[in-house]
Amino acid sequence: MRPDPRLGPWGRLPAAWTASPRRRRLAFLVLLAPGALMAVAGAQVLVSPPLVAAGVAWLAAALAVRGASEPRFLALEAENSTPLQEETTP
Repeated sequence: MRPDPRLGPWGRLPAAWTASPRRRRLAFLVLLAPGALMAVAGAQVLVSPPLVAAGVAWLAAALAVRGASEPRFLALEAENSTPLQEETTP
């Protein structure tokens, strides 16, 4: 599989991971889950401030990855899609 240069670093991901918006959202949730777990576990009356900081940083990184990659995927999908043609009735 050749990477798609239009997608930047995300072009190297397997096509099965990025084939549809649903799969990309699932990948985003998988990337987001550890950070959310760390932030919630550390926030229990600030038991561990470094754990809260690590969780929040992880969440911010996941959001940054999503924010940087999704517009590229949407642009590529729009470029590859064919416009719908209206049906003509006789």
